[in-house]
Amino acid sequence: MRSSEKLIVPHVGLWLFIAYCILCFHFTETKIASIKLNELVSLLTIPFLLYSIRSVNKYLLYFIGLFVALLLLTFITNLNRDFFLEINGITLLKSPYLISIARFIELIACIAFALVVYKTVQFYREKGLTTSSILRRVLMANMLVSLFFLLVFILTYLKILPLAGSQIIYDTTPYAVSDPTPRLRGYYVEGGPLGLFYSALYILTFFMQGRKWVLRLVFLLVILCAQSKAGIVAVVAWHFYLFYQRFRYTSWFRYIILAALIPLFYLVFTMVISDYIYSMNNFSAIVEERKNDYNFVMGRIAAIFITPNMVSESPLLGVGLGNYALVRNNPEYLGMLPPVSEWDAPGLGVFATLLVENGLLGLLLFLLLLYSIYRRYAPFSRISDRAIKAFVLICLLGVQLHFLYIWFFIGIALAAPNDDEQVDEPNV
Repeated sequence: MRSSEKLIVPHVGLWLFIAYCILCFHFTETKIASIKLNELVSLLTIPFLLYSIRSVNKYLLYFIGLFVALLLLTFITNLNRDFFLEINGITLLKSPYLISIARFIELIACIAFALVVYKTVQFYREKGLTTSSILRRVLMANMLVSLFFLLVFILTYLKILPLAGSQIIYDTTPYAVSDPTPRLRGYYVEGGPLGLFYSALYILTFFMQGRKWVLRLVFLLVILCAQSKAGIVAVVAWHFYLFYQRFRYTSWFRYIILAALIPLFYLVFTMVISDYIYSMNNFSAIVEERKNDYNFVMGRIAAIFITPNMVSESPLLGVGLGNYALVRNNPEYLGMLPPVSEWDAPGLGVFATLLVENGLLGLLLFLLLLYSIYRRYAPFSRISDRAIKAFVLICLLGVQLHFLYIWFFIGIALAAPNDDEQVDEPNV
């Protein structure tokens, strides 16, 4: 272990960075004046960045340029677009044009967060810390938050703490008053997104050197208590990838893959998403029965049937940045689905949302930018290589582009640690 791994840095900036990460990671639903706390914290760093930073990684500037272009194209295409605004509680910030500006500001907050991560890692590496030791401090702080969540979950499950009114735990079976089913959500909207976030933390432990089984165990417990299908799939997929990386050049490996690993992964994947498979296979038969069930006619299942109609109508430029909820009630998109009066999100992940809202042009430009970063940094750093791959994996499993935590991977990738700072070989 390098001596810098043992270094205790008295600089207050590192601890401020850790607190900053905690706020940006966790507080996705806590709002101040209708602004999410984590995005507000990230945006508040922009004046500091403008004042103190003299150079910015060019790829972050490319992201900003891309987002500006998507916003301008949205304004142009909005001129000939029909909006359906019969939505309960719709605010000024969620109206046409303004919702696109709000989404653009959220994306700028993501770039600011990635820039802070990038600059912080670079600064403390120059002070003698490795990326591994910085990550360990960040993940240890998140483990403390996790232990708090788990304690609250246990006390609620044992009925020592009340379930009603809890912000951290919610009941997945409110109709069964005498037999509630608690589910952990932390400060996310529900357990699924929380578990996917914790799968990202779990994956980050593979970027570190030294012991990490306690971190992994705690993060896995949170994923299980959150009952997150996406989180479980992410963990399984990451181990599948690590196994492939370790044994791909072994002569017998292709037979193992064909005979065991692929069927095993398929079995786990289908078991985890069995509810979705059933709903999609029996969609036409149950849509009338559940037309008033917003768990069915909104969100991911409904989006699977709505978004292809959107793409077929606007394949090149999409329906506009942030416009999904404002146009999804168009009868031409709904098919046999009923219109809904609540704000909806597709929940299909970054790449599907980019295709729907920004068309093939937006999706291909984003993928080209990701590939450019990968090609520039991955050959020289295993951490950068894994960071981009982890970013893509999480994006495929339902996270939205404006969730700050996925941009931690971009910041780490751009920091590009040297070859002498490689991660441990994984134990898969």
